[in-house]
Amino acid sequence: MFAAEAGLERRILQPRQATPESLAGYGTLLASPEPAKSRESGFYAEAVRISEPAAFVSQDDTCLALATLNPRPFEVRWMEYHNKHTQTFIPLDGKPFVMVLGRPTCRRADATWDDAAPKMPELNDIEAFAFDGSAGMCLNIGTWHEFPFPLEEATNVIVVMSDETKRDLKNTVDGEAHGGDLEKLDLQNRDWLSSNRLKLSGMKSHSSDVFSRRYAPHTTEHTSPNRL
Repeated sequence: MFAAEAGLERRILQPRQATPESLAGYGTLLASPEPAKSRESGFYAEAVRISEPAAFVSQDDTCLALATLNPRPFEVRWMEYHNKHTQTFIPLDGKPFVMVLGRPTCRRADATWDDAAPKMPELNDIEAFAFDGSAGMCLNIGTWHEFPFPLEEATNVIVVMSDETKRDLKNTVDGEAHGGDLEKLDLQNRDWLSSNRLKLSGMKSHSSDVFSRRYAPHTTEHTSPNRL
């Protein structure tokens, strides 16, 4: 949906329900397994059953972070991808959140590099996905993403990531972070198209399930980046 407004072009992102099918190409939904896809643990018979819900990949040591999220403006400011691991988000409290995702471009899901692909997300193809808090997500390598947007105060999410990404997040230059396992771009302060400057200034929430983003041709003020 597009509407002209003071030189801006607004696109409303209607979050889709996060399902295994809707997330295809972005990653894997982490939810309660189907009985046929689990197996006995080998020691506890039917009392403990094991399944592998996603093909988690990491070329480096991994770490756990507990992110406590509070509502922030629904504005897509940064988007990032990872080169070497399938970053994973696991909610703890059953609280809803939204993820904004873009399919892999230059860094393919199989971790190979595509010189012909853009080194930024395909902005017209970005989608928003609604999670009800009962399931998480394992991202594909190369999937562009903004950090989850919570809909409630004190939303706790476990983040599984590589130690290299944790170090890369400290390598900030001009509001962006770069490193061997991370490209975190500031979409509001980049020249995307020769002389034009593109801005995603708003994911505004008109209700709990309606979000928007705006495109503008002008430079915007710089603010400090999120650390995760």
